Amino acid sequence: MHKVRFTWDQEGHVTALAEPPDDILAHYLVDEVRNNHHMCHRLLDIIRALRKGSHSSWRAEGEAWSVKMSRNRAVIESEIAVPGRAREMSLEEFEELLHSWLRFVETTR
Repeated sequence: MHKVRFTWDQEGHVTALAEPPDDILAHYLVDEVRNNHHMCHRLLDIIRALRKGSHSSWRAEGEAWSVKMSRNRAVIESEIAVPGRAREMSLEEFEELLHSWLRFVETTR
């Protein structure tokens, strides 16, 4: 599993910290998902749809990062923040990361 640490900053905003190459995951969570429960649940719903075969792939471009998902893989890419940087993982790993983030956001504040 990826080593991403979740915490709250001094201003009360949720944040994530990680060393490269997992820093891409931390930036995606902080910059795109934020503490938006709806966004996190939407991504988890898309993962379930991919597993069921309702979709073969899905892509969402965000403000700084985009995510592409297929039935087996998830790829987070920098749109603006750090051009050319990307992090690929299994769909299961991405799902686990999202569940962990959601649990942290829901249970610590």
